[in-house]
Amino acid sequence: MHILKKRYLAVHFDPVNACNLRCKMCYFTDKDYVKKTKGIFPVEDLPLLGKALLRRALKFQIGCGKEPTLYKDLAKVIQLGKDYQVPYISMTTNANLIEKEELKNWCQSGLDEITVSLHGTVKETYEEMMGKGDFQKFLQTLRYITEVKEEFPDFQLRVNYTFNEDNFNELVQFWSVFERIKVDVLQIRPIKKLGNTTYSNFSIEKILPNYQVVCDLLKKECKERKTTLMAPSLKQLQTDVSTASILHDFAYVYTSPTDFYKEDFEWKKESYDEYQNRKGFQKKIIGLLFSSNKKLQRLLSQKLNYEIV
Repeated sequence: MHILKKRYLAVHFDPVNACNLRCKMCYFTDKDYVKKTKGIFPVEDLPLLGKALLRRALKFQIGCGKEPTLYKDLAKVIQLGKDYQVPYISMTTNANLIEKEELKNWCQSGLDEITVSLHGTVKETYEEMMGKGDFQKFLQTLRYITEVKEEFPDFQLRVNYTFNEDNFNELVQFWSVFERIKVDVLQIRPIKKLGNTTYSNFSIEKILPNYQVVCDLLKKECKERKTTLMAPSLKQLQTDVSTASILHDFAYVYTSPTDFYKEDFEWKKESYDEYQNRKGFQKKIIGLLFSSNKKLQRLLSQKLNYEIV
């Protein structure tokens, strides 16, 4: 039985190691981190990236912490996923550099979804958290996306709201601010400490008493607008672990100008199929299926599950 011969990989790709903003909750405010991560993925290596990974990709995620719209050959990256018939191609961006015509070009190239990062529903909070972010530009980009969705009705808009003790309560006015924006998915997620960030309050204790009330309000409003809400339950928020994390190393692949999945993966010479055969992935996964609950508990990590409404 070849359990690894179908599409199952989530391939996450940062074409540039740079960001145009300095989000206070992002590790790109860590000067030591920035020094280590300079670079642009060579456009001539894109075919090798596709050959190595995309045949097994179930999802091709472009932009995973850095800003993909800084990459001038972004349409070629999207087209690469399309050429390999990846079922879902998504991009995550802070949405401060997008123009309407290039957005249409990405949709024509095969982009299925755009995820925009949001850290506040009012100008003061948004611009405080996003450093050089421009709230009016952000709103204009969302209007562009809504207009483009009329021409490409299957194109999806996801808003990813990272919350902390300073911006959580602003979620109650989300729909009054974005009432005319066609949001397909609203995802809310708690702040995580990833490196040395300017923002230093990683506690969510003050949020917990009011969390369910805000989530219930969002559920009601999202249902009225036919928007999918993704939010951790209160219990998930407090436990912060997921059994899905056990398979993370087998199903998640990250690559950038300076990192390519595993150090011993010779991606310019071998495909992912050849690598997983060489490393005996199938045998390891079968072994996990028969592992004791005690062993599986030791393998759990902080990968948050979401309730989907």
